[in-house]
Amino acid sequence: MADTDLRVELLEDVTCSICRELFTDPVTLDCGHSFCLTCVTRFKASRDLEKWCPECRPRLDLEKELKPNKRLANMVEKVKRLQIAPGSLCEEHGERLLLFCETDGGLLCVVCRESQAHRAHRVTPTKEAEQEYKKKLQDWLCPLRKEMKYMLESKLKDEEQCNTVRNKVRAEKQKIESEIEQLRQLLRDKEQTLYRELEELEQKITMVENANISKLSNQITSLNVLIEDLEKKCKEPALDLLKDVRSALDRCKKVKFQGQESEMKKTREKEVMITLKPEEEMKKYKGK
Repeated sequence: MADTDLRVELLEDVTCSICRELFTDPVTLDCGHSFCLTCVTRFKASRDLEKWCPECRPRLDLEKELKPNKRLANMVEKVKRLQIAPGSLCEEHGERLLLFCETDGGLLCVVCRESQAHRAHRVTPTKEAEQEYKKKLQDWLCPLRKEMKYMLESKLKDEEQCNTVRNKVRAEKQKIESEIEQLRQLLRDKEQTLYRELEELEQKITMVENANISKLSNQITSLNVLIEDLEKKCKEPALDLLKDVRSALDRCKKVKFQGQESEMKKTREKEVMITLKPEEEMKKYKGK
């Protein structure tokens, strides 16, 4: 425990009291306290009237040139090489986090391992756990990328189908306009009915297209975010990767893969097109 206390004290000595992280470019004030250069700079900017040490509070001339503390900077580098940076030590026991609990999904030190809470749990070294879970994350990337490709192709096909059907509807509309012109007086009521049906059909196609394309776009965006997160996750150090690896895997499991054809693909032309036969209508009215 003496070694543990020493490590904790050493870590406290090289931690900035403002940002609570290891010193970055440490500088020392006239009162003897040290802080990160960026932390002191931000502190000065936030205090327009009074200038004092954030640690001991005496008034100081913070406008003076700040003195770099090279010895403290060297200590920080040594602490980093010893791998006792914040987050690598057990908050409860101060020991290095060298184990991963498969049961609870958390990081453990050797003291935690022997505790009643984890004694019966399956525990593996963080290096082994890192490789195992990194592989699981990478295994998800292939099906997720395939799903992305499928969605992009589905979106393109849906757009093409919608354009084809819409063009046919518009062509049919023009045809009706041309033939109704010959029987304007006799077919005025019929013309209005056909217009209404065609407009409703075009609206229906647009509604289906907007809903389906919007849905696919949202799914593609979410999937792209997940893929980017997983790619970043796979590049993280072992401890960072394992801290919330199960959350990442759960996000993957929640992805609903598209195993069926899209709604627009199921919608056949004959199901959305109104078959208009103006020739028969003209014969009908001419016979009257």
